[in-house]
Amino acid sequence: MLRHKRYIVLAAILVASFVLSSTIVVAQGGPEPLGLTDFELCPPFDDVTVTVVGDAGHNLAPYDFWADDFAEMGINIELIEVPFADVYQVEKTEFVAQTGAFDVVTFYPAFIGDFASNGYLMPLDEFMSREPASVWDPHQEDVLAPFRVLYNEFGGSTYALTIDGDVLVLMYRTDLFENPDEQAAFMEQYGHELRPPETWDEWLEVGEFFTRSAGETLAGEVLDQDFYGLAEFGRRSFSWAWFMNRAASAGVMYFDEEMNPLINSPEAVAALQNMVDSLQYAPPDVLNFGYDELRDAFIQGRVAMVVQWTDVPKKAADPEQSVIVGNVGVARVPGTLVGDTVVHRSMMPVGRVVGIAADSDVPDAAYCVIRHIAYSRSLEDVSTALTGLDPYRQSHLDNVEAYVPLMGEENAQAYLAGLEEALQDGFPEIFIPGAAQYEDVLDLHVNQALAGQETPQEALDAVAAEWDEITDRLGRDAQIEVWQQALESYRALGLIE
Repeated sequence: MLRHKRYIVLAAILVASFVLSSTIVVAQGGPEPLGLTDFELCPPFDDVTVTVVGDAGHNLAPYDFWADDFAEMGINIELIEVPFADVYQVEKTEFVAQTGAFDVVTFYPAFIGDFASNGYLMPLDEFMSREPASVWDPHQEDVLAPFRVLYNEFGGSTYALTIDGDVLVLMYRTDLFENPDEQAAFMEQYGHELRPPETWDEWLEVGEFFTRSAGETLAGEVLDQDFYGLAEFGRRSFSWAWFMNRAASAGVMYFDEEMNPLINSPEAVAALQNMVDSLQYAPPDVLNFGYDELRDAFIQGRVAMVVQWTDVPKKAADPEQSVIVGNVGVARVPGTLVGDTVVHRSMMPVGRVVGIAADSDVPDAAYCVIRHIAYSRSLEDVSTALTGLDPYRQSHLDNVEAYVPLMGEENAQAYLAGLEEALQDGFPEIFIPGAAQYEDVLDLHVNQALAGQETPQEALDAVAAEWDEITDRLGRDAQIEVWQQALESYRALGLIE
């Protein structure tokens, strides 16, 4: 392939997506090596360059942190940074154009069915089995089962390594929930004790209680700005996952065994109505909240509780980023009362995995890069407030001492316990070819319902109709086959019954 063609096509991709590119030269300030993971570096290459594409920001920081390690392996890292919502479009465009622009591809694991089935990724099994194991083995047995099976494998082969184990949790202000005046006021108003909400109805109740105007009192202090009871991810791109927390807890699955959409059931409509109703207790700009805005609303003291990814408690523990240090509780995402039981489901949206582009001309070096990030330095990367990467290995959960310098012993233990509990409630994305299209349609109409442009029923009816169109376009019989395989995987992992 001609090199000038590669960079002409890549330049067009980058301009269209406002992408930033940088070459790592020296290591930047990052976490100190912990010395808790045994590994060896690959034997040095002859000054090769490995191009890494991923969503822009703090989750690419590990390539900076460990630049000296890469240099010791004779590897230069060139980063291509893509806006969070454009990862699929940019990578798919490159794959189809066959430009060879990327070596290491960071992507959201729901895309693995599309990328692997179309031959865009290189299988990793041969690399993983090489000797010596101390250099090549990524220790997949240590990766928690959902993040290994769903995130990394397709059609019996491994195509990616996990670097980020996403699951959503409830975070709340312990100083507010434990304040005696607030507890007494809540009891007087609602007739029961103030606690982190157990159900989505209680989510609305607690959200209403803590929503205050400037000049009112909160925990004995007069507010100088409006304060809100709750907030969620409202921006177009992943707001659908916050809806699915509710819908899944009410028993809603995306499709039945024959790929007939179940997304517009009465239970799903009620779940979306609950999300719409919650907006009255959220900041007025919540429909523009992505990860950054939702994180900052919480750690900058504007809201009482959020549902967010599990890296946020680490940010909240950092006094350079947070005004609520030491006042963060972690609990299960609220659930739905089904019969006499409250059923909890926590979506596992996004996550990050790294694979090797099938047309990479430096696959051995690319593998050494992804193994180093996914295994060798992974504990350092998930235990710092400098990234948004979340634990995904059993060793990440077992080594509480890695989190203590940031959070303190008690908070570190509570954080990891809350994360483990959330993983017990984990609910999967779609994970079959077409997942990006199915999820984008769901997100579009959830967002339109939140904006008042469609009723919840209208929104989800539209989703069901458009999902049928996608299934027919991709080939219904083939989609039914891979969906049934996905359902078997979900059941085997205990994510669904």
